[in-house]
Amino acid sequence: MPLHATTRRNRLRIFAALLLLAGAGEFLVRGPIRFVRSAMVWNDFLSPYIQASAWAHGKDPYSAASIVLLWPSGNPQPDFIAREAANGTLPARRGIPSLYPVTSLVLLGPFVSLKWSTAETLWIALNTTALLVSLLALVAISGASWRSLRVQFFIAAALALAPLHTGLATGNPAVLAIALTIAAVWAACTGRDTTCGILLALAICLKPTIAFALLFYYVLRRRWKIAAVAATLTALITAVAASWLTHERVAWIASYIENNRKILAPGGLADFTSADPLRFNLVNTQVLFYSLLGSISLAQWLSLFLPAALFAIWLLLYVKRKSQSPEVVEREFLEISALFVLSLLPVYHRFYDAGLLLWPLAWALLVANLRRRQLLTMLVILPFFVPGAALLDRLTQQGRVPASIARSGWWNRIVMPHEIWSLISLSIMLLFFMRTATHSANTQPATRIPSKRPEILAL
Repeated sequence: MPLHATTRRNRLRIFAALLLLAGAGEFLVRGPIRFVRSAMVWNDFLSPYIQASAWAHGKDPYSAASIVLLWPSGNPQPDFIAREAANGTLPARRGIPSLYPVTSLVLLGPFVSLKWSTAETLWIALNTTALLVSLLALVAISGASWRSLRVQFFIAAALALAPLHTGLATGNPAVLAIALTIAAVWAACTGRDTTCGILLALAICLKPTIAFALLFYYVLRRRWKIAAVAATLTALITAVAASWLTHERVAWIASYIENNRKILAPGGLADFTSADPLRFNLVNTQVLFYSLLGSISLAQWLSLFLPAALFAIWLLLYVKRKSQSPEVVEREFLEISALFVLSLLPVYHRFYDAGLLLWPLAWALLVANLRRRQLLTMLVILPFFVPGAALLDRLTQQGRVPASIARSGWWNRIVMPHEIWSLISLSIMLLFFMRTATHSANTQPATRIPSKRPEILAL
């Protein structure tokens, strides 16, 4: 190898090592350390923890009264909890009781036997470990060499992804659900179909809006064992959760529906209109379409139409690819990446759910063969390396953004919803890459996903 090439490669290795060190530092400070320092009293794990306790005690987990009654003894209860629970504004203003499915409360049941301080320490440790292991699983799925610069750049970029920091810092279950979906794909690619089904079921029970797309993918792939195990275990956990509350004569369904109505009502935590000042922390397309058109009904319809149209294109490209062989790892990553990104568009998702961008990030840095594709994908994902909307919103509240700018159309239609613009652009871009990958399938080498049984990937 020429001397200049060796020197350049050594410089790249040093650069990658520095990025990896910086990413690890940012990950620790903005993720688990921030959770320990500032979120141990109030976080996104608190409500599910209390609700899981309510479920275990045979009480309504979606009743504000249960939140007040079963508040952890080791955690001081804010004065507004009892007040807002009494006047019925607690769900809309604070998002508690949360709308996590009753199945998630069964999974969180073991934490209820622990003191609050112990439970949340174990929770952040579990989430952090699961996420780090999932990064290694993505590398294994891609088949990239562990010594390659690609792997170092990917790990550095993944550790710097802001939605993951936010998810860890708030203790949100989305992080664990994302890690479980990655582990499920790894299990499927190594011939562990039963394990894949179990992991997928756990992810669905924990946060269905994150994991359901993967179940659909395996049904489409006719991976019947995976689908059967996942569906059966999900149904079993649902039956256990519901039958226990039915046995205790708890009218939890009515409470769940009422909380859902309040949270989605104008000014509620999930409201996408200007009545909610924190709406730009959402990444679903209703926020963008309402900012553009000012109509709730049009925003709802377009938020269904656009993802549906993009999904139809995804399905058409998948069907075209289905008849072609060999199975190429790039197309496999593209299909899953595009499907996960599309799943973020039509329904309620907060910023931390964009941790699913780990998939297109892994595709670009670990798998993609063309430099142009890598750069374009990274460019579109770039806004998610900082919590842009939250940061801009804070600057606005602090008066650092002039009121004339904060009220302007271009600010509320382009700048504040820039993360949603990025997700739409990424969806279209990944679909275009799927199209070109399909057309070039017969000329690419047979690079397969590592598997103990390669034939499991045959369609």
